[in-house]
Amino acid sequence: MRGRRFEDDRRASTKKSSVQPKQKRIASLQQMALTNNPRPSVALDAPCIHNLNSSSRFYLDYFNVRICKLFILCDSDNNPFRHLLTYAMDDVPLQKCIIAVSARHFTNTGQSFDQTHIDMAPRFVVANLDALHFKRQTIQAVTRALNGHEISRKDTLLASIFLLIFLDLLESGIDGWNHHICGARGLVNLGSSLLDSSHDQATKGDMKHQPGDMVTETRVFISRQLNLISTLGEALSGSQSRSEEFPNFDGEIKHESIVRSFLGCPELLLRAIRYFSSQRDFLGDLNSQTNDSINDHIRDTMLMLDMTRNFDCQQWASRVIALTASEIEIQNFFLLANAYKSAALIYGTRIFRAFASPVNTPISIQGTENETLVSELILKIQLLAPDEIFFKCLIWPTFIAGLECQTENTRESITALLRGLWNFTSCLNVINASRILQEYWQKQDSSDDLEKAHQEIEVMGQGWLLI
Repeated sequence: MRGRRFEDDRRASTKKSSVQPKQKRIASLQQMALTNNPRPSVALDAPCIHNLNSSSRFYLDYFNVRICKLFILCDSDNNPFRHLLTYAMDDVPLQKCIIAVSARHFTNTGQSFDQTHIDMAPRFVVANLDALHFKRQTIQAVTRALNGHEISRKDTLLASIFLLIFLDLLESGIDGWNHHICGARGLVNLGSSLLDSSHDQATKGDMKHQPGDMVTETRVFISRQLNLISTLGEALSGSQSRSEEFPNFDGEIKHESIVRSFLGCPELLLRAIRYFSSQRDFLGDLNSQTNDSINDHIRDTMLMLDMTRNFDCQQWASRVIALTASEIEIQNFFLLANAYKSAALIYGTRIFRAFASPVNTPISIQGTENETLVSELILKIQLLAPDEIFFKCLIWPTFIAGLECQTENTRESITALLRGLWNFTSCLNVINASRILQEYWQKQDSSDDLEKAHQEIEVMGQGWLLI
C-alpha cells in the first residue's frame, strides 16, 4: 500500500509537471541529500546490495555518506559505523535498522527548528513511513532473537540495539533510549563477555566477513559508546535507570575512546559526571541519613569537584594529537575538553547545592561562580560553533549551560546555539532540549527559592538523552 500511495501522490503531481522516471527521481534525491560524498563503503559494492530496491540502496548510501560522519568525532576510512555496513550485508535486522536510521534522519531534514509539525513534501512523508516501517521490523527481529537466546548473533544484535539508541536521538531523545540500554546490558550478560573470542570466532554467522582485529575493535567501540551514553543519559534521568558501567576494554586501542567516540569527552570527566549523577540517589533519601553520612557525601563531592577543576585540558589535547597524528588543530580539542570540563563543574555544583545539611555545613559554591562558568562555557561553545566536527558534540554541555542561565541574553545565546546544532545534526533531541529549557526558565522565573531548589533536581531526573 505504501507503494500505491506513493504512485497516487506522483500521479497527482502530473497535473502541474511531468513525472521523472523512478530512477531519475532517486538520483535527484541523492543529489539533494548527499553532499561531500566520500569514497563509497566497500559494503555498498557487495552483490547482495543489487538485489535491494532503489529506495533501500539509497538509504544505505545515505548512511554511508551522512550518518557515519554525524555520530563520530573524526571521520576516517576506519570509521566503525561504516564497518556496520559490512556486517549488515549478512544480517537483515541490522540492515533494516540502518535503513530506519537513515530514513528518519532524511525525514528530519525536511523540518525546521521552529516548525517540526509542518506539512512536509511528499518525499519526506514517504521517508517518514519508511522509518516507522523499518523501525518496527527491526524491533520485532531483535526481540525475537533476544527471546530465543541467539548468542551466536550477539555482535550484530548489539550493533542493532546500539543503532536503535541513535534512532531515538533522531526521534526525540526522551525515554526510549534507556530501554535499549537495558537490552544491551541483558545481551552482554547473556553472552558473558563481548570478547569471548573463542566462541564467537568459531560461529559462522557472527560478523564473519571481518574477523580478528576488526571485530574486536568494533566490539570495543560499541561497548565504550554504550558506557558513554548511559553516563550522560543517566545524568538527566531518575534513579531507576541507573546501571553499572559497561565493560571498558582498554586493550591496545588506547585512543579509541577519545577520537573514535562520537563526543570526544575525556574519560576522567565522564567518570566525574557519573559520580555526581550517583549522588542524586543519596539526595533523594536525605531525610533518613545521619549528619555524619551527609557530611561525608558533601566532602566527597567537594573532592570530585576539585579533581574536575584541576583537570588539565591542554595536556589531554596534546596527548590526543600525539596518539592520532591528526592534523586537526590542538586548540579545538582543547576547547572541546574545556567545554565538557565546565559542563561537568556546573552539573556537579548543582548537585552540591542540593545538599541541605542539618548541621549547617557551609557550602561554598556561590552564584557568581556558576555565572562565570556559564559565561565561559557559552564562549567556548561559540568558538567551536563554526566547526561542524566539534560543534555537533556539544549538545549536552549546551543544555547544562542553559540550566544555569539567569538573564535573557544568555538564554538567547543558548537558543541560538541549539538552533545551530539542529542545523548540523537534524536530531529532534536538540529541539526537545530547547523546549525543555524554555519550560524550565518559565518555572524558574515564577518560583521562589525553595521551589527553584526542587526544580533543579527534578529537571535532572526526566529521562532525557541530550547528546
